[in-house]
Amino acid sequence: MFFKFEREYSIQVHHNKIGVVEWGDPKAEPLLMLHGWLDNAATFHYLAPFLQDKYRLIAIEFPGHGQSEHLPPAADYQFISGISIIDGALDVLHLEKCHIVAHSMGAALAVIYAGAVPERIKSIVAIDALGPFIATPEQTAEQLASAINQRKEKRGKKRYFESLELAAKVRASVSELDAETLMPLIERGVELCQQGYQWSSDSRLKHASWLRMTTAQLKSLMANINCPVQFIRAKQGMLQDPVAVAERVSYLSNCQQIELDGGHHLHMQYPEQVASKIREFLAK
Repeated sequence: MFFKFEREYSIQVHHNKIGVVEWGDPKAEPLLMLHGWLDNAATFHYLAPFLQDKYRLIAIEFPGHGQSEHLPPAADYQFISGISIIDGALDVLHLEKCHIVAHSMGAALAVIYAGAVPERIKSIVAIDALGPFIATPEQTAEQLASAINQRKEKRGKKRYFESLELAAKVRASVSELDAETLMPLIERGVELCQQGYQWSSDSRLKHASWLRMTTAQLKSLMANINCPVQFIRAKQGMLQDPVAVAERVSYLSNCQQIELDGGHHLHMQYPEQVASKIREFLAK
C-alpha cells in the first residue's frame, strides 16, 4: 500500500458520494484539504506526516476524482460547482468554520468559496494557485463554442495498465514528478478490472467549462475575503507571470506570499519545507 492514512469513509453531498480520508486526532483543530484537477486525496500523502500531530486533516475528493462517484450521464461537470461540494462537505462534517489547505484547482475553488461565504473560513493556504483561470467578455463566444464542440467529440478508448508502476510511468511522462513520487496518487486514482488497471477519474472532467470568470468578478470575490491567506507559489510552477501574480495578491486584504523551490506539485516534492511554512502561518 503506497497511500497511507488513518481513516477512510464517504459522505453524501447533494446526492454525490464523496470520498474522504483523514489523518490526525479527530478531536484536533480541523483542516479541510482540497486537491487539484485530476488528482485526489493522495496529493497530501507526503504533507500529512508534518501536520497531523497538531491538526485533524480532512481531505475530500471532488466528484469524478479519486474514489468519489462520477456524476450521472446526464449531468455536466462545471468547475464552479466545486464550491457547492465544499459547502456541503462542511455541513455534513459539522464544521461551522475551518482552515483550508488546498492545491491548484482546490486552491482556486477555496478562494472563490471564501469570497462568497467568508464567515465559514478561518484561513486559506493556497498552493500554486490563487483563484481560477479568467477570460475577458470578448472571449465568451469562443469559450462557449469550445465547450459545445468538446462535448460532441467521441471519447477515446479506455486505457488499461498491467501494473500500478506502468500507470505511474505514463503519468510521470506528463508530470514534473517521477513515477516513484507519484505512486500514492496513482494507487488512489485507479481501479482494477478484468483488463487491468484503469483511471478512476471521469474522462468528462477534461471538458472545457462553459464560462470563465472575468477579472472584475474575481476581484470582487477576492476583495470580500476577510480571512488571512497564505499563497505558496512554486518557483518552477504554473504561475510564471509576476505582474499577474502581483495583481491577484493585491485583491486580498491579508495575504502572505511565499515562493519556494519546486514545480506545480511542490507539496509532494518538498513536503517538509511546505509544511513548515504552513505551520508558521497557522500558528499566527
